[in-house]
Amino acid sequence: MTRAPRRAVEGLTLIEVMIVFVIMALAAAGATLGIGALTRTELRSSAMRVAAAASFAYSRSVSTGRTVRVVFDFEQQTIGLEETTGRVAISRIDERARGADDETDLGAVDPWEAARAKLESKPSRARGAFGPITDPDGDEIDFYKAQPLGSGIRFVKVTTPTYPEPIVEGRAALYFFPGGRTQRALVQIADASETVYTVEIHPLTGKAKVHPFPYEPPELTEGDERARAHRHLVAA
Repeated sequence: MTRAPRRAVEGLTLIEVMIVFVIMALAAAGATLGIGALTRTELRSSAMRVAAAASFAYSRSVSTGRTVRVVFDFEQQTIGLEETTGRVAISRIDERARGADDETDLGAVDPWEAARAKLESKPSRARGAFGPITDPDGDEIDFYKAQPLGSGIRFVKVTTPTYPEPIVEGRAALYFFPGGRTQRALVQIADASETVYTVEIHPLTGKAKVHPFPYEPPELTEGDERARAHRHLVAA
């Protein structure tokens, strides 16, 4: 009488176990790469939001003849645009009159009030009157309101000639003067994995270039004649 074939030994062989481990490792690696690609996509999108804000500010300053600024809020992690109908002078924070410790104006001052205060040997606290961008009816335009930088994305630092040191907290601003003139600026942003992108804003044109790394040029103000020219620029 013929015996029935013996049933295969239950359980996994060593080779099968190794195959399972390889599959699990590949799946984990794929998930990690997928998350990394997702965060980098968000980081690129946020960099483009910064570049777009600079482009909108440039266009607005050219079309209206007003001084427009892009405001970077480190606490809220937002980008917004503001403008003023008055004359504005931009001075470095460290070159203010002694006692002018209120930096909520983000570097913008009324040039006439500042000059008068200087003649009277008084601290200059004259702020540039910036406010929301509104339509002809006086209603704030949603398009220019402060918008989130991006999910899981944060500002690292903002560097412009207005500040003696890069801004890493609070608020910072980049100014666009009538005619589209602006300052050279570097805006660094990062995601949860600490991958850093740098958005470089060029003076005069306001065009942006995105560097997929923490771009640190050897000189920002001292080696840039156009940036020096804008330290005390009075908007025409």
